[in-house]
Amino acid sequence: MFCINCGNKIDESTKFCGFCGAVVENEAQSDYQQSQPQQPQYDSQYQQQPQQPYYNQQQTQYQPQYNPQTQYQQQSQYNSQYFQPNPAKATSPSKTNFLKNRKLIIISACVIAAVAIIAAAVFFFTSPHFRKAAPSERIVVPKAKTSQSAQDVVRELQEKGVETHLVKDFGGSKPGNFARYQNVKPGQVIHGNHVVTVVESKGPGMPEKGVIGKTVEEAAPLLKSMGVPVKVYKVASLHPGKIAATNPMPGEPLDENKEIFIGVGEEDKYPDSGRSVPVELFDKDKDEAYKMMSDEGFKVRLVPKYSSRKHLGKIVGSNLGLGQSHRGDTDITLYYGADASETKKMFTSKRGYGESNQATVVSTLVPFVGKWCTKSGDCLEFEPTNYDTEIGENTRVLLRGAHAMDDLVDDENNKDYAHSFAMWQYTQQLLGDAIDTDDSDEDKNSLPLRNTLIFGDSGMTEIFRDGGDPYCGNKVYNVHSGLCVNGQFQDYQDLDSNYPDYSSNNFIDVPGVNKGITYKMRAYFVLVPVNAKLDELEASGFFKGAGSTKPDMNRPFILRRDPKYYSKSERTVASKDGDMRDNPFVPTSKHKAIPFAPAPDDSNAYYLVEKPFDWSWFFKDREL
Repeated sequence: MFCINCGNKIDESTKFCGFCGAVVENEAQSDYQQSQPQQPQYDSQYQQQPQQPYYNQQQTQYQPQYNPQTQYQQQSQYNSQYFQPNPAKATSPSKTNFLKNRKLIIISACVIAAVAIIAAAVFFFTSPHFRKAAPSERIVVPKAKTSQSAQDVVRELQEKGVETHLVKDFGGSKPGNFARYQNVKPGQVIHGNHVVTVVESKGPGMPEKGVIGKTVEEAAPLLKSMGVPVKVYKVASLHPGKIAATNPMPGEPLDENKEIFIGVGEEDKYPDSGRSVPVELFDKDKDEAYKMMSDEGFKVRLVPKYSSRKHLGKIVGSNLGLGQSHRGDTDITLYYGADASETKKMFTSKRGYGESNQATVVSTLVPFVGKWCTKSGDCLEFEPTNYDTEIGENTRVLLRGAHAMDDLVDDENNKDYAHSFAMWQYTQQLLGDAIDTDDSDEDKNSLPLRNTLIFGDSGMTEIFRDGGDPYCGNKVYNVHSGLCVNGQFQDYQDLDSNYPDYSSNNFIDVPGVNKGITYKMRAYFVLVPVNAKLDELEASGFFKGAGSTKPDMNRPFILRRDPKYYSKSERTVASKDGDMRDNPFVPTSKHKAIPFAPAPDDSNAYYLVEKPFDWSWFFKDREL
């Protein structure tokens, strides 16, 4: 029998043609296909031009040189035409599939080859033609400019045969440009086996290395290259004459002051009767620091303070301040980095009540105190209502900065900054500020703070303006100093004068009393320390929606509620509602607050600005 594809003679038992690879069909199948009516189909080589008589095809394919392979192909073509009695055999499905697969493979191979050629060309024309210099070859380090990109400097070095290492750090040039060489100097002659480190600028800031532990003279060129004022201060240090403290901290960008402060160690001012707190206490293990200062004669107290993960368990501040010298002082508080596991310890204390019972009560909001900023530069500044944060209970804080008056624009008293923040609504209940009690007869789940975050185990806390007090008209309504009559607040002296006939019942029957009272959505903040259970809180429905990028959980941050995410930001209180404490916008003894918005996102998180040194206490020596 013969192959229906190429016409060559093959064995009947063969399944594939040994000449062209086509599937061999038996005679029965061929006869069956011949009997089926179908339209003729032709191979692609025949579709390109009309069929010609045999002698014309011979003339077209004739070659002037003798070529055995050509002669064989001509003979095969002749046999193919001669042994194709009907078109059905020439266009079998198996042949068509085979040809399609073969074409697909060929096309794919061509595409891959083309892509590889293009990629090689792009690499050749855009990449430096790196050659490795001989170890003994002497090469001059080029004098690069800060107006050049760091990549251009790298390319120039590589073209000289120098191996390079690119790092990013702060510099006076714009981000992406060349900042400096790290291990060589411009014009220096190096050998071919020297690896040059090129620094790509991140903009002005405090470099990670090259400042701490150096003298002012050694660090001055690097610091002055930032292009901002550099001020030198004297600080108490274990290493006199060396730079021991900086602002910004190493590895941090410039703050809003656009200045650099460096603290240079000095000898103890009061060697006979004084006490110095060296700056080297910063970031030291809290137990080591405790022993060190105790050995110096101090009475030491360790207090937790929120910090980033890298400072947990280490000293992040002190009072007496780090780097300060004092005459005769013997007491010192050392603050160490803490996470969510110490939240309740930081906000609460024990207080006795009754004959022998004790309650755990919220006694301070000082952990909120400090500066917190988003990555875009928007900041919150909380300060205590009294500046001595270690004396007595301090359960209120004030907000300064750009958002201090956001929710007080229409308030009649918006100029006096009297509007502080608290963690609960005012109450006359004995345990109104308690989150726990040792009284077995007291139902802990009935405490007024049961719907606040600090009552749970998330490690987070929240504060809100004026304890969630309602408004009478445009004035905060203090229910204990007067009444709201038709939207106008009247204290009891006014009521006695205006409504003498109603004094017997405490003026509660005055026409229009308790009308015009509204709850307004006011400032509300949530503090999220390191290791807080934020995922669990999100799953509980505490937040409205979800953020797109998770905040940096290695740093403590604050979330700010924004009324623009709500369709309603006020609620009118009905006159028949005698309970004026049911504010839907804050957690109360009756319910949790409405869902918080916006949801946590890296763009709306106000991260703690960590500054261990109080530069206002240091003596300014000079400016570079």
